[in-house]
Amino acid sequence: MSKLLIAIVKIGIVLLVLFAATFTVYFGNFDMKLVRKIYDKLQPHYDNLEKDRKL
Repeated sequence: MSKLLIAIVKIGIVLLVLFAATFTVYFGNFDMKLVRKIYDKLQPHYDNLEKDRKL
């Protein structure tokens, strides 16, 4: 029975750490900040592509 309790506690700790990490990412809006940096790096590539039509 103690092995089961230890496993449940370990799973609880992992879930708590994952929750804290995702909450920090959400609260700091770090996901969109990362997307913005990636977007800024990719934008020159897409600007240089040949266009099929003029807008």
